[in-house]
Formats: sequence, C-alpha cells, structure tokens
Amino acid sequence: MKVDLNIISHAVLDDKIFFTKGEKKEVKNQLGGPVSFASTIFPVLSIKGRCITTVGIDFPKEYLEYFLQIKNCCFEYDFSEKTTRFLHKIYENSRSLYLMEQASKLDEFVTKFPGAKGCLISPVYHEVTSKTVEWAYEEHDYIGLDVQGFMRGLDTNNKVVLLYNPQILSELTNDASFVKYSLKEAQHYTQKKSYLEILEGLPSNNTQIVTLGGEGLLFSNNEQYYKLSAPSRIEIDPTGAGDVLVSGILSKLVETDDLEISIAFGMALAAEKIQMNRIQPLASNDYMKMAETILESLEKLE
Repeated sequence: MKVDLNIISHAVLDDKIFFTKGEKKEVKNQLGGPVSFASTIFPVLSIKGRCITTVGIDFPKEYLEYFLQIKNCCFEYDFSEKTTRFLHKIYENSRSLYLMEQASKLDEFVTKFPGAKGCLISPVYHEVTSKTVEWAYEEHDYIGLDVQGFMRGLDTNNKVVLLYNPQILSELTNDASFVKYSLKEAQHYTQKKSYLEILEGLPSNNTQIVTLGGEGLLFSNNEQYYKLSAPSRIEIDPTGAGDVLVSGILSKLVETDDLEISIAFGMALAAEKIQMNRIQPLASNDYMKMAETILESLEKLE
C-alpha cells in the first residue's frame, strides 16, 4: 500500500507496578510503544500511514488483530525472539523504568519498504541505528525524530538512565525537519535550566520541540523561540501523548508545510489522548479548530 507517512519504532509490552497511597497494583502485558500510540491517529486523518516494527513470538495475538484493523494504517511487523518489554515502577511523585527484554533491531526490516512523504523515527531503546536514519533521509521529504531511544542507557540493574552524547545525537538529527525532546532530555543535552537557554543550547539547523507536559511545549523556528500552552483537559493517562504529538505534527506537516499549525494540530491530538487510559483510535473531532485555538496562546520567548 502506498502511504504518506512511515512510523518506525518498536511496539512494546509494558509491565507496571503502582505504589500509590500505600497500595500496590500490578498490570501485565499492557500495549505500548510509539508505533502503537501513533497508529491511533490515522482513523481521524485523510493521509495514510505505515507502522514498521518488530515484535516477539510472545506478542499477544489480540494486539496484532487490533493493529490489522486500523483504518488508514498499514501495520508491518517482523518476528523476533522477544518483544521489547519495560517494567515501570510508578510512585506518587516519581517513576522508574527498567528494560527487561528487547526485540531485534529494525534496520534490515525497515529498508525493505518504500519511502513516503514523511517519516517519524522514534526509538524506545537503540532499535534503530544510523543506517535507518540515512535511509529515512534519502527516501522521505520530511523527517520527524524523537530522541528518547537515542538518549537512553542502562545502569547495572537495567534501570533506564539518560546518556549525555550530544555529538552523536547531533549527527543523527542533523537533517531532520524537527526533533522532539522531553524537558528532562533537553536539560540533560544542554546542561541548562531556563526555557530560553535550553532552546538556545539545542542545535539550530532544524526545528527543536521541547515538551512540558500539561504546561504545553517550546519550539524553535528560524532561530526564534516560542511557547504554546496546552489546552485544559482532565488528564487520565499521559502515557503515549508525546508519540501522538509527534505523529500528529508530521502528519499535518506533510499536508501543509506549515510548521506552526502542524505543531498545534499535534497538540490537539495529544490533548485527546491524555483523556484515555488505553490504546484505541482517537475520537472524531474538529482537531484543526482546536489547533487554531491553541495557536492563540503563542508566546515569543526573548
């Protein structure tokens, strides 16, 4: 199937342990990962997407069946011995993430597919290398890149920790249309704290997006720096909101070539996601109208 947007990442199985209010609650085999959350936006889009991933033979069949019935999205997967699996330990004011299993790398599988107008590269833990990044740059007009999987390392207990590797990261992201960081990742990369210093410290050759959770996001455009506020929503589960955000931004960018409206459109989709506690297609709404309202909060940082 000819598509407009390729999404590259691992699908993930998450085990979660909640330590809240003196209680312990466990959840096993919860579906996650960037391709899983990205797939939720295509039923409300006019463009078509392809999610490219690797899963293990332990991946639940019901999840595969879910992916295969998603409107406007082609789900392409290769089998590996294991599925990428994380353990989340979630406390009232903090959380820790542990890598328990990892599926095989995506490089050889990815490059079997044709390019498209846009491509999102969003690794969760080193499943793509410079080979996939080079293929993406050669075969696509617009590239969105989420740095999370490139900035992750492990301590001796397999706990995920942030790596400080600005030179490697700069090389991988050099030709991307936009690069997305969480606030913690951007602070770690730049060793800065204030919003303006962070944006000034990130590479200036492309658009940098720094997410601020419920506060909104920061972004750069032609060496100018801006903040957009997130719409007020009742937050049920923020997991995957960043994946929905970057997928939404890129989906609108390949249609319009308009950076600001594309960022606001991605924010509108992410605002819908946080109101859901499980992976499912987003509800049909006027997301462009929501994006226009979000743009009214545009603030220049100086």
